[in-house]
Amino acid sequence: MIGKQTKGRGFRKLLDYLESREDAKLIGGNMSGRNARELAREFKLSRQLNSDADRVVYHVSLSAAKDDKLDDEKWSEIGDRYMKEMGFDANQFVIFRHHNTDDDHIHIAASRIRMDTGLVVHDSWDYVRSEKVLRQIEQDYELVQVIGSREKLNRTPSTGQIRRIRREQEEFSQGQRDSPPQRIIKESVQQTIDRAGVDNPQMPTLIMRLQQAGISVRTGFTRNGKSKGISYEKDGQAFSGTQLGAAYTFPGLQKHLAVDYQPERDDEPIHELLLKPVKPLPVEELEKLFQDIERKQQQPQPQFTPPPEDTVVWQVLHKYLSEKRYIPDYISQGLHNNQLLYMDEQRNILFIKRDLDGEKTGALVWSKPRENHRAVEYDQNTSTQNGWFYLRLGGQPTDKVENVFLCSSPIDAMSAATFLMHKCVGLPPTRTMFMVADDPNNLPMEFLKDTDKVFLTFNNDSQGNSTASAVLELLPHSKKVTTFTPDWSQELEALLLEEQQKLRQQDRGFSL
Repeated sequence: MIGKQTKGRGFRKLLDYLESREDAKLIGGNMSGRNARELAREFKLSRQLNSDADRVVYHVSLSAAKDDKLDDEKWSEIGDRYMKEMGFDANQFVIFRHHNTDDDHIHIAASRIRMDTGLVVHDSWDYVRSEKVLRQIEQDYELVQVIGSREKLNRTPSTGQIRRIRREQEEFSQGQRDSPPQRIIKESVQQTIDRAGVDNPQMPTLIMRLQQAGISVRTGFTRNGKSKGISYEKDGQAFSGTQLGAAYTFPGLQKHLAVDYQPERDDEPIHELLLKPVKPLPVEELEKLFQDIERKQQQPQPQFTPPPEDTVVWQVLHKYLSEKRYIPDYISQGLHNNQLLYMDEQRNILFIKRDLDGEKTGALVWSKPRENHRAVEYDQNTSTQNGWFYLRLGGQPTDKVENVFLCSSPIDAMSAATFLMHKCVGLPPTRTMFMVADDPNNLPMEFLKDTDKVFLTFNNDSQGNSTASAVLELLPHSKKVTTFTPDWSQELEALLLEEQQKLRQQDRGFSL
């Protein structure tokens, strides 16, 4: 059984497609709608629980092998089980069957928003989890065992290696060898890389772990210093990433093992590791290292619980933002209503960070509003997941974000948003995001690469300019926007002062 997953933004087009096939049949799910129109209306119920979430549509197709014979009831049962084991146990979903003589398969359309909490189902490692679920379903339902896509990425042993194993196995069986055939070095290297990368480490960490396992690593670099290839060596046998399989090339490690590689951060540590490799660990210590990594990976990730608000002081903060920072109610009150901006019981000004699906992952603390704009990480009960403080304006809540402004601090993001509203004389016509993402090593790269326009609106100081240069290298399609003043709060103040002067001159009968 083969599974293919995609995520999207709109339910109706997907449902129209699933229903339009001549052989389409609605066979299961947990929804009452009986056609695309009714189902799309029903999916809106979950969509309303989390209007900030973006790619909320989950679509998976499950295809049976030609020799598998499944009726509607069995297909529906498999679909129900698949969704539950993928974490969609409290989500809306519907199952359509498309059946012809060559390809019997089902399509599942689901909402990623849970009906019990309003949160989005995590999609980390969902392709790996999907293949594990499907392999188990094949066993439990006595279906044809399919080779998973990950296994296909591993290149098979050579003819010579296979002959050696057969010969050594025969010698062992006849008592001519004291031990069974050793595992092919190639397979040993593949397995070691898999174990060393199970927790999605940064690239230097992966290389260091491989060196600890007795595997030498070499990387090639282009003239401008960009990494372009990787090779491995163990017990005198060398393999390029391509020889091991697509999952073990330099880009393959990032795509299939989700190894985190950021050139700005990683290239120098990688060079140091190649020049001065760490020493291999004894077998017992190495096994303990890998077991510890796997154990930590299996532990549930900590969830961020925002601290309670001190509601008494909100009006004080609201007045300050309005009168001293010129932030309109539309922004400050909107953030406060969604519990993204408030003061806690220790009188910290908190800006809540979220992932791109709207789940809260941490917070930034603005402790000295009258001195500087610097916000620091809230250090209590913070999730390890990535997250950013951001706000979205314009267009419709379900529209794709077309413009992203990367800012240095929360107050600068709010000020830049206010500045743009003044320039547009209202909300921007297209969906626009203002995001605090001033760390080049912690950017939502896939999202930003898929966004039409990315503006680098960092502060006009040495740190802001350095950050902009680093991000420009990572996102060549982005554009730097420089303020005349040191930051966006002062830029907004200068704009409002200019507008007031124009109004006063118009009142006196003058115009510029």
